[in-house]
Amino acid sequence: MKKIMHTMRKYGVFMAFLLAFTMVFGVVSNVQAEEDDTRDIGQVIDVYDPDKPGSITVTLPDLEGAESKRDVQINLYKVGDLDVDNGYFNFTLTDAFKDVDVDLNDMSDAGDNEATAKKLADKVKEDSIEALESVWTDEAGKVTFADLEQGMYMVSQGNTNAYGSFSAFVMPVPYANETGWVYDITIAPKASLVTTMGRIDVTKMVKGIYDGNLQDVHTENATYYIGLFLDEDGTRPYRGQGGIKAVNIIDGNSATISFENVPISDQPYYIFETTQDGTPIEYMKQQGTENGFYCMAGEVLDAEGHDAAPVIIMENEPDGIGDATISNVYSDLPDGYYYTGDITITKSVRDGDDIIATDYTFYAGIFAQDAQGNVSANPTEIVKLNNNGSVTVEVPLGGTDGTEPITYVVQETNENGVPVSQDSTFPYTVSGEGAVNLSMDQTEATVNIVNSLGTADGYYQEPSTQAPTDPNAGNNNNNNSTDRNSSNRNTSSGTNRSSRSSRTGDDNQILLYGGLLAAAVIVGGVVVARRRRRTNG
Repeated sequence: MKKIMHTMRKYGVFMAFLLAFTMVFGVVSNVQAEEDDTRDIGQVIDVYDPDKPGSITVTLPDLEGAESKRDVQINLYKVGDLDVDNGYFNFTLTDAFKDVDVDLNDMSDAGDNEATAKKLADKVKEDSIEALESVWTDEAGKVTFADLEQGMYMVSQGNTNAYGSFSAFVMPVPYANETGWVYDITIAPKASLVTTMGRIDVTKMVKGIYDGNLQDVHTENATYYIGLFLDEDGTRPYRGQGGIKAVNIIDGNSATISFENVPISDQPYYIFETTQDGTPIEYMKQQGTENGFYCMAGEVLDAEGHDAAPVIIMENEPDGIGDATISNVYSDLPDGYYYTGDITITKSVRDGDDIIATDYTFYAGIFAQDAQGNVSANPTEIVKLNNNGSVTVEVPLGGTDGTEPITYVVQETNENGVPVSQDSTFPYTVSGEGAVNLSMDQTEATVNIVNSLGTADGYYQEPSTQAPTDPNAGNNNNNNSTDRNSSNRNTSSGTNRSSRSSRTGDDNQILLYGGLLAAAVIVGGVVVARRRRRTNG
């Protein structure tokens, strides 16, 4: 083989390449080091050795505002093979990159280096090309790729963690400088903080498995831990232990926590439930024996991806907000956990056959009923109703863990849970109240409550545009509905509905009453005119 010597004349292309590299990345430690300092630049060899391996060490520079340089992922790709048979360096693209329109032998300025690296990096993303090596930085922000065969390499950043980012670059191993050949290269690329941030919301749910089916489980007070990780194995927590958050579920079956200020990039984040000390819990693996559980991604058993950590790529998320759900599935419920059912209460208000709008606030109480038919004096739940709409309420099933049937009675009440049947001033006729039966085999029921205005004087209601509905339509689960009338309806019951006689802007009746009164005085008598009920024409 022709002897290859390091002269400026023969290897001017590498000096140009090195200059371009320095312009792009600011620091190449072998260029900046003193001539007699070989600790950073590695050994400088006068004569080229075609069999000598090389290395690339990347050291992240300090960034003001960066939380840490630890656990930043740096990837290495071999993009060019080296041929010296003709007495000079000639790089040809490796098979994985052979279709990329770049010339590895023609990079004479900073723009060429940057453009070449970008095209190669795009190819990696497009074809999901696996890195030759993928290494995570240590506490000092340093990684080393050792024992590299000679050729052209691309270095790119994977996940940013809480540091910042640098652009991909290409670098030959070895290269020539003014004094000789350098095989061990140390690089500190220019980096910058990530300024585009997003948020990841994680919802923790509690489920039970009964007869092969998932059921919602209510817990009085439980604490779980959720971690955001940079790798699919859960070994690299985002922001270290600072990426582990507690989620508290109190008197419910779910709760949500948020990871704020997450860099938006094309790199994935992985979500795990963890122990308190941050150790990831493997998905779909039984944890413990007594009151054991397993973690599942999502809410649906056997759904795609249920057995692996949810993956979120922030640049793909609308408005930079990602979300995921993790469920704990129990086969044997711990103390303080119980199965629940849902009661949906629809509410409508009528004046005759018309559904009407009102600003009156209505409530319903859900009362437990025992096996002898006795109804509890205190409601299990008091719920504010949605006028001419519906609301769904979660209620416990029977027994200490909710595995037994239970009957609930749904009654319209005031805000304190007192049935309106005990309120003589309530101005509506109530229908549709009744009992519902819930069990593990029947976890949903519906009650339709209708308030009818009847013939009471003194109320004006704007008609609704909604079509009337059957007051008993949708009542299911063998509901036993009863009708009750409120007597002695009083127009001064404290409602916000407008009285006809004082309806804002209606001056015609006032003038009419004034004329009648004047006429009565003229004939020497007083006529008391009873207000007639207006119709909604």
